[in-house]
Amino acid sequence: MAKVEGPLFSLEARGKIGNVMVHFPWKGRNVVRKWLKPTNPRDIDQKIIRQKMAGYGKCLGAMVTPGTVLPNGSASVVAWKVKTPAAQIWNAYFSKKGMDYTKSDSNFTSVLSAALFGCDATSDIWAECATSLGLDTLLSTADAFATDISPELQLFMAAHAAYSVELSTATDIYSSFPSTWTTAQISQFATDFTAAY
Repeated sequence: MAKVEGPLFSLEARGKIGNVMVHFPWKGRNVVRKWLKPTNPRDIDQKIIRQKMAGYGKCLGAMVTPGTVLPNGSASVVAWKVKTPAAQIWNAYFSKKGMDYTKSDSNFTSVLSAALFGCDATSDIWAECATSLGLDTLLSTADAFATDISPELQLFMAAHAAYSVELSTATDIYSSFPSTWTTAQISQFATDFTAAY
């Protein structure tokens, strides 16, 4: 995308020229880019990416963000803000770090396997904690998702993102892979979503 000064000998240009280029303001700048015909193929790959992003989005929605109850946000929010590089937003960084690993189907399958089969002794606590945070199943639909994503898998995906950046909170539970976490560690992880730091 090119940055332009005085596009088309004016102070601002907006809109499409033929089927060649599009002028528009973006973050306070006038820019121009090649015109692309909008598409939404709704193929299986797109649905898989959408369902993963929706899973991370649900977890973000469960985290207590800064406000009157917790001025700086929950322990998870504070920890993510500390880990986030200066030029990024913490919630985008959270989603990016989660997607960095799970965007490949084989890695997503391994996370799924670890969540559902690798921790038999703690599988119920993942579900219990996810439900207590208000996470619910993302159901597959013709337009959006390829398969269902259970609440416990959504929470496990968030735990994996925290593990991938070695997130640090007061309890420091993020140094081991989430499928090896004890019941107390899983409960603490869920508590960090809503507790003060």
